[in-house]
Amino acid sequence: MMFVFVVVAIAVIACIALASVGRLGELPEAPIDRKPAEVGFDVVVRGYRMDEVDEELGRLRARLAAHEQGTTGQ
Repeated sequence: MMFVFVVVAIAVIACIALASVGRLGELPEAPIDRKPAEVGFDVVVRGYRMDEVDEELGRLRARLAAHEQGTTGQ
């Protein structure tokens, strides 16, 4: 039984080593459609200004609704 654990442990260590050097393939680059720097909020004592965040969320909701209507044909 101990032999099985040793073999499994060696296999796990080998897979981790191969993955860390990229031998098991690489993940594709994540598509970036918007840079975080494009949305800037003023920082206040307790985080960001709520009115600025609310305005941005409103714009994003409107864009999402327009996109959904355009793709669903409603």
